[in-house]
Amino acid sequence: MFSSFLGGSSSSNDGAASTSNAAAGTVGQVHPPKERLSNPEATFGPLNPQDTSWLCAGGFTTETQTFYAMTSGKDAKLLMVQVIHSAVGMWYPQIQFTFRLYDPATGKPEWRSANVTNFVTAPSTSTKYDKRSCKSDQFSILLDPAHPDCYAIEGNYDANTQVSLKFKRAEGAPGWKLGMGPKGGMTYFGAEKSGTSKDKETPDGAAGTDGYVVHRFWPRCHVSGIVRMGNEVLSLDSGSRGIFIHAIQGMRPNLVACRWNFGYFNSSDEKEGVSLVMMEFTTTSSYGNQVVNIGSVVVDDRLVAVAAEGTSKHLDTEPVDSDTSYPAPGKIEWNWGKSRCLLPSMGDAKNNTVEASILLDMSPKEPAVPASQESLADSLRRSMFWHRSRTWSRR
Repeated sequence: MFSSFLGGSSSSNDGAASTSNAAAGTVGQVHPPKERLSNPEATFGPLNPQDTSWLCAGGFTTETQTFYAMTSGKDAKLLMVQVIHSAVGMWYPQIQFTFRLYDPATGKPEWRSANVTNFVTAPSTSTKYDKRSCKSDQFSILLDPAHPDCYAIEGNYDANTQVSLKFKRAEGAPGWKLGMGPKGGMTYFGAEKSGTSKDKETPDGAAGTDGYVVHRFWPRCHVSGIVRMGNEVLSLDSGSRGIFIHAIQGMRPNLVACRWNFGYFNSSDEKEGVSLVMMEFTTTSSYGNQVVNIGSVVVDDRLVAVAAEGTSKHLDTEPVDSDTSYPAPGKIEWNWGKSRCLLPSMGDAKNNTVEASILLDMSPKEPAVPASQESLADSLRRSMFWHRSRTWSRR
């Protein structure tokens, strides 16, 4: 059985993405991370401490740290904790601390968002924490460098909603970015410059003349703690699992993409230890509507593949949603392609490769994974979040 988070296809106004390139009748360049792989199979790039440190850049930069979790058992609940740091020109950054809880059994969503005050990251003089940690009046998200595989989250959204969670990265599932080095994981917009890397550790956000986008992942976490809402307390026991994603859009968001697809799936059987994640965006027409897709496969709590050739296809998109003109899919086909297996004992013995795919039926009936995928799971349970143009709704 699988539980799933889905961040669906959200669209931006492509007309707003007009740049000097578009005005001149040319298409801007896009350089996804797979272009820079020394070997097409060398997709795995290990994270260093600076990769998940807060950048807190100025200009027009949006930075997020997002923690997704699913409780254990067949009646899994889904939750999200996120910090959004948005710089808007010369103004003080807008910072939000958001929370989402969804119970598939009741179909009832809970959403909280708090305006953040007095946000700080750990100073360089700190002897306990580094810039991977942050706090404000509303929350603290701390990572002890002496124990760099665990985040501790304490949050107070309002008088009735508090969270106290720990995300501990699975030992066999190291954090990753697509490709190694300072440019690992980076999708550059505009011409790609050389000689901009400060050193071998500092992420290079200066190589794209127009900007960049990057995502870094802890693909499999064990989650524990509690969520308190009024008089109700949700306990996350040892079987709860999750994922941590650090993302940066180093340019105006409306210039980045006209379409996003995000999928995160977990086997509900903790013994299987399966987690799949995919992040895909399609650039605006100013940059040629190019598709950038990255993802990973975890089996038995071990990272077995990092994918750079995945696809996400929307099927059965009729009828179009009358309220939003959005062609909501009846089905979504997620395919991670064929990637080199990082653990040869788990991959295809002949080719040392891993393949994964899921066909998700969005119709009201209970969806099923095709029989060919029964080795991963018996069926796919419909418990999801659907994100569309910043509005959460159930599909």
